[in-house]
Amino acid sequence: ADLQTSKETAEDFALRITTTVSSGFVTLAISMGVRTGLFGHLARMDSPRTSCQIAEAANMKERYVREWLALMVTARIVEYEREKRTYFLPRHRLGALLPDADESSMGNMSELMRQLARVSSDVAACFDKDGPEGVPYSAYPEFHGWLGDMRYQEHKSCLVTEFLPTIPGLLELLDSGIRVHDAACGRGITTLILAQHFPNSTFIGTDFNEDTIQWAEEESKKRGLANVAFQVQDLAKMPTDWSDSFDYVFVWDVVHDLAAPDLALREIFRMVKPGGRFSMVDIRGHSELADNMGNPVAPILYCASLHYCMPVSLYLDGKGLGTMWGQELAMQMLQEAGFADIRVLDVPENPANLHFLCYKSS
Repeated sequence: ADLQTSKETAEDFALRITTTVSSGFVTLAISMGVRTGLFGHLARMDSPRTSCQIAEAANMKERYVREWLALMVTARIVEYEREKRTYFLPRHRLGALLPDADESSMGNMSELMRQLARVSSDVAACFDKDGPEGVPYSAYPEFHGWLGDMRYQEHKSCLVTEFLPTIPGLLELLDSGIRVHDAACGRGITTLILAQHFPNSTFIGTDFNEDTIQWAEEESKKRGLANVAFQVQDLAKMPTDWSDSFDYVFVWDVVHDLAAPDLALREIFRMVKPGGRFSMVDIRGHSELADNMGNPVAPILYCASLHYCMPVSLYLDGKGLGTMWGQELAMQMLQEAGFADIRVLDVPENPANLHFLCYKSS
């Protein structure tokens, strides 16, 4: 039986899928512009330039620059003047392209696609019934560096001034001095920012990745921070003497990656002091696939899930929740972990995330 539910013709679909695949090639080229710094050079141009002038200013080979520019022009990203053969990037497009211009820059996301493309064959092998269960973290050598840069862009201007004020009374507590735990902290970017702003509070960042913890420790020393420590710990099995130890615990965009997210959330509940707070920031999405159809970035999120979030969890015999585990399942798991007072909030300047603010009863 024909299960077609729309009036789309074969020709309509062929055009749509051509556009989709073409966009994938453009994304790789955008990543190239980010990595080489070409977008930055174009941003500094005050008037149109030839490919020779652009290449000279960037200290690059003209032939490669010209081919990349051709792709950017046909993708309607860079403007081209035929008579003078000059190129120009309009100012209003910079925020969506430059990785350090805006926390929602697609230039940053293009870099993620490049990294995911590297493991495509590894992920494909997992589909076979006799294939591997997942892909190890070691297959993504650049991921934590990319994520650290993303987190910095996300937090540098709004973490203290916009996010924290959404949690009643927390700014005052941080100023006076409390104990804070950044769980599954990666490179600890969030903790480093908070520790600088709130010298009276004590911060502990933990992650099971030794390399990221080493990076965080070295960065902390460079900044001369005396109120922060980093430790290698498995969030699913934290030290037994950490019960009721922290006034505030937070975890940012990582619970869905974990092998044992249920155990991790229970451990977090155990570590929060009675009357304390827990912030879980995670992807805005729904557990039911059909409810995500209107989300314009859903394909990006499912692709990230397929190529990273799900396989790294399954590699460790985990649950493989995936990026789009959804706010409904998130609420259920938070309640099962012990949290009864849960509020779902928007994350300022970050429409892709939701903030699950949880209170532990006194």
